[in-house]
Amino acid sequence: MKATNNVKVSNETLKDISAWSGKSAQADKAKTKAVDALHADGVTAEMLKAPGKDEPRALYEAVQVSIVLGFTTAVQVLLKKDTKTLSESQKTDKRYWQQQIGSKMKDLRNALSKRERQGEESDGAGSDKSSWEATKRKVLAEMIDQAQKKESTTIKDISAFIKDLQNALARIPANA
Repeated sequence: MKATNNVKVSNETLKDISAWSGKSAQADKAKTKAVDALHADGVTAEMLKAPGKDEPRALYEAVQVSIVLGFTTAVQVLLKKDTKTLSESQKTDKRYWQQQIGSKMKDLRNALSKRERQGEESDGAGSDKSSWEATKRKVLAEMIDQAQKKESTTIKDISAFIKDLQNALARIPANA
């Protein structure tokens, strides 16, 4: 039997819980909207992994900048400051917020992965096969990833080739 106690929670505490719950729901909706938009633009979870030394960084950095723009102005200012000029406390704060950028990027990657798996689910009637479109989306995403990791190739203008693959991926409906 569950033990009970005589602790009373104030109305103010209950309001705080309600406010937190509402903001959590809003944050979940906002993340879903962002992931839906990324998916519709043809961005895959793989594309949000940190690029290697000589790989294109534009998409990755654009998403990072967007994440930082969601932080308070004070945090944005702190992140721009040279670490050498900061106090130990500020260095600790800056490190925390840099980790938050990585954490939010990981949240987006994980949500996109989940979304991609949904797109690979069966195309009905008890079939275990993915739709033709879902299969092609997966193949294109893998080709993009492989091309981005290539150090040398005989393909002329590899960055244009990758862009063409990304454009092809974007033309296939995400819910196909």
